Amino acid sequence: MVSIQERTAHPLRAVLMIGCTVWLLDGAAAVIGAYARNGVSPERVFQYISTSVMGMQAFRESSAIWLGVFLHFLVALGWSALFFFVYPRTKLLQGNKWLTGCLYGLFVWVMMNLVIVPLTSVPPSQFSLSGAVIGWLIHMACVGLPIVLLTREWYRKKWALA
Repeated sequence: MVSIQERTAHPLRAVLMIGCTVWLLDGAAAVIGAYARNGVSPERVFQYISTSVMGMQAFRESSAIWLGVFLHFLVALGWSALFFFVYPRTKLLQGNKWLTGCLYGLFVWVMMNLVIVPLTSVPPSQFSLSGAVIGWLIHMACVGLPIVLLTREWYRKKWALA
């Protein structure tokens, strides 16, 4: 039987594992949250993500669902990779893991909502403080903390094996 350490010994495998974890957690939170708040189906959540490249046409094509799933995966992988490769070079990130995870989740939310999404074809939406707070909490719990905790664990085990 192959141990977790052996399966994730290569950094790119670790980034893929972390990215997949974040993709699933954040995706589940988005789907559950959209349904709980507004009765929005999972298909519509991923079509909405597809509007970033397809515009409103994404809501008229069922294949846009899969594009949305894939785009969501790429974004989760990107944020995971960024933290993973910056982590060993930045002492500040190696402090309190809970604080770092929460702050990284907030950083991701801010960058996505104020920088990246406005550069895409996603239709603009009205700001809602309650929606923002929910987004912050989701990004802390489902993005920042998993990335930080899994990255720290990988580096801790990697150096312990050396």
